[in-house]
Amino acid sequence: MTERTLRQGELAHIVGQQQTAGSPRGRHDLEDRETADNLMLVCADEHDEIDAAGTLDLFTVERLRRIKRNHEDRIRHVTGLGDDRATVVLRMAGRVRGYEVELTRQTAATAVITSEDRFPLFLESYERHGLEIDLRHVPGEMTVDRCGVPDEETASEAYYRIATAVIDDVIDHQLNRGIARERVAHLSVFGFARLPLLVYLGSRLDDTVPTDIYQRHREDQSWSWSKTAPVVDFEVHLDVDQQPSQDAVLMLNLSGTIQPGEVPPHLGGLRRYRVSPVGAAAAPDILRSRASLNRFEQALRALFAELEANAKQVRRLHVLLAVPLSAGVTLGRTRDRYVHPVLVLYDRTPCGYRQALEIS
Repeated sequence: MTERTLRQGELAHIVGQQQTAGSPRGRHDLEDRETADNLMLVCADEHDEIDAAGTLDLFTVERLRRIKRNHEDRIRHVTGLGDDRATVVLRMAGRVRGYEVELTRQTAATAVITSEDRFPLFLESYERHGLEIDLRHVPGEMTVDRCGVPDEETASEAYYRIATAVIDDVIDHQLNRGIARERVAHLSVFGFARLPLLVYLGSRLDDTVPTDIYQRHREDQSWSWSKTAPVVDFEVHLDVDQQPSQDAVLMLNLSGTIQPGEVPPHLGGLRRYRVSPVGAAAAPDILRSRASLNRFEQALRALFAELEANAKQVRRLHVLLAVPLSAGVTLGRTRDRYVHPVLVLYDRTPCGYRQALEIS
């Protein structure tokens, strides 16, 4: 703003500059105190904080050395990545039954760096928060009572209508413009919202752009993929072998198990497919590794291939979801809008599964 050169950082000593009581951490034994290993570049406020008498028990020599080492390792890693390792980050944050989670730029950046050896780019929006779909203030997310009354059910439909419009706006006017301008060579997607909206988001992503989808893990509440978690396979079952019609049912049993009695009555007479894990119980954290998510995507492709080969009559697939967040986005992205059936998505409520939205 002033166009003048000003000092924004200060050199702070880890072991105090003088071996005296008045020099913070100065009594620590160190012969040469002016080497780069004993210096940290910090802002003025941080310098005052780490050297204050009241914080010397917290900012010990060992802790400051560890902070410096971790920061240098991270910078060394990021700056060692080539331009082809860049990824544009897309975050979608909403509420699920009134609950929301932290999904900051830093949270996403940490997951990208630790999981995929990529460095994050944030296409700037007008609010300068990066590429973000914010559904937290869309009205009507919790308007249906325990058994739903007509007026409140209408409000719930309005919630999905408004939320999908918000998604469309960001995709059409920010992400797709970035793709058209060749500013997006790779995409990393983070989403926390109701499952039908995550499927809708996946359906709006450009399938020509390589994309990584991230999952929030309940076990440690992180978004980073585990590199040691077991890989889970998934298989497709034909549970109810009715004659194919224009409608069929798909039950996705990953984070939980949908019982046959939970299928809405008007879907009871339809051919029914089920995707479930092989050799593992359905559980919220079943997708701890990216490889497991890839195996789920393979099962979906096998399902759509089966529909193409043996049930071409199916035009509408009614989907009951019991899946982790990343699986919802993957379902939407895997479906070919020009070939595969319309997805009719259902949301789980205290009184059973209710139709939420349709992706045509």
